[in-house]
Amino acid sequence: MLLLMVGNELIREARLRARMTQAELADRLGTHQSVVARWESGRTHPDFDTVVRAVRSAGFDLGVAITEHNDHDLALVRRELRLAPHERLAGMVEAVRKFAEMTEIAVG
Repeated sequence: MLLLMVGNELIREARLRARMTQAELADRLGTHQSVVARWESGRTHPDFDTVVRAVRSAGFDLGVAITEHNDHDLALVRRELRLAPHERLAGMVEAVRKFAEMTEIAVG
């Protein structure tokens, strides 16, 4: 699963996973709680090195990868949005019906 997050969300997520307060993370970083609060709220935007340092201070590593761009999901969403609501609903009902059939065959 690919999860896209920005710096403030990464810092907050790492801090929460570590069960730390903003003040505790700030102390480890040698800064003030209000600085961490501004990062997490998005009022200020920490640079990449600061995000990595904050995540590491919470006891985690930040993995970064360059991957090939794939907008397949976006194309599917756009295709669905071109349909009228009743058409989308009919498609979902049909998908559920087919899934139920597959389940019966697999269990059956």
